Amino acid sequence: MTRNEQEQERELLADLEARTGRDLATWMALISAQGFADKNETIDWLRGEGLPFARASWLERIHSNGGRPIYGEPPTASTSRAKPSPPPKPPPLARQPTAREVAELEKLLSAGKGYRPLYHLLESEIRNALPDLAVSAKQGYVSLGCPREFAAVTLSATELRLGLDLGEQAFDAYVQKARMRGPGPAISHMLVLTDARQVNADLLNLIKAANQRVNG
Repeated sequence: MTRNEQEQERELLADLEARTGRDLATWMALISAQGFADKNETIDWLRGEGLPFARASWLERIHSNGGRPIYGEPPTASTSRAKPSPPPKPPPLARQPTAREVAELEKLLSAGKGYRPLYHLLESEIRNALPDLAVSAKQGYVSLGCPREFAAVTLSATELRLGLDLGEQAFDAYVQKARMRGPGPAISHMLVLTDARQVNADLLNLIKAANQRVNG
């Protein structure tokens, strides 16, 4: 062991979370989830995640050491015979859509023609507000859930309709009674969107209210 390497590791771990937004345990779990067989694959992946080569190499070495710092403090007499902690469990991987599911969603979005960019803006803003959003193609409409369905989208060449499960909320000129082909009766309210300026804070508050009602 050299004092220089020990100091490098200490500095790496001291500001790892502040620099990357992830602590050591999270990085170890993410590396394990990739299932790399070669250390160079691990380093390349870490560099792709934005880490400089030196830091990526250190994290790969720590992972190869069972997720424990290489130059950590030596065990005390009371802990020297303790069993090593098991490696952290990797986070569950999000299920990737099948080719058929992708094709079905593409067909629904194609019907929107000029309003397809508006849909992508809407989906992006909803994802920012609800990171666990799941999008899927259903019979005639796009289903939005977290995980249970709380909203639905239909597209045509003339407009985009966003349906929401808002229960007994009163209808008005802004939020109408749902008139959409495809979604079930739980999608009770509807907004007609034709302009990106309609995707604003008020709309997102309604979307979050619908999700809260359905998914708590």
